[in-house]
Amino acid sequence: GERFDDGVPLEETWMGREGSQDFQRLVNYQDTYQPGARRYDVGEVANFALLPGVMTSLGLLLEWGVERIQAYCASLTGELFQVAAGRGFSVEAEGWRGEHLFGIRMRPDVELDTLKAALDAAGVVASLRGTALRVSPNVYNDAGDVAALTEVLSAI
Repeated sequence: GERFDDGVPLEETWMGREGSQDFQRLVNYQDTYQPGARRYDVGEVANFALLPGVMTSLGLLLEWGVERIQAYCASLTGELFQVAAGRGFSVEAEGWRGEHLFGIRMRPDVELDTLKAALDAAGVVASLRGTALRVSPNVYNDAGDVAALTEVLSAI
């Protein structure tokens, strides 16, 4: 957002400096940053070695289709949402969440350290964000992955 356009980046890179795109004048370093969010770019934005992977990934996304990916993710999480609701957790209503990324808000009595330990023990990769569990199922997940998460939540 625009409120960050004049901020100080965490990484002080030469590419984040004003005029750095003019390679003829690279030795004329500037203290001022690139305008807007460009100042926050990583030090090497022209990483051409990654382009084949990007192209292949975009091809797969186009082949599979966003709608099919969302439908697949939705097919995985139906029981999870039922269990979560039955155990007193809350999840955003279907029309307001993505099927591939959502939060499960914990009850106030849930010890987050205990939850994290249970998730780790079950091999569930999800992250705590405040008092919510951020879950991001995708095409690489299957019913067994979601079942492991469901079991952890059922036990709390």
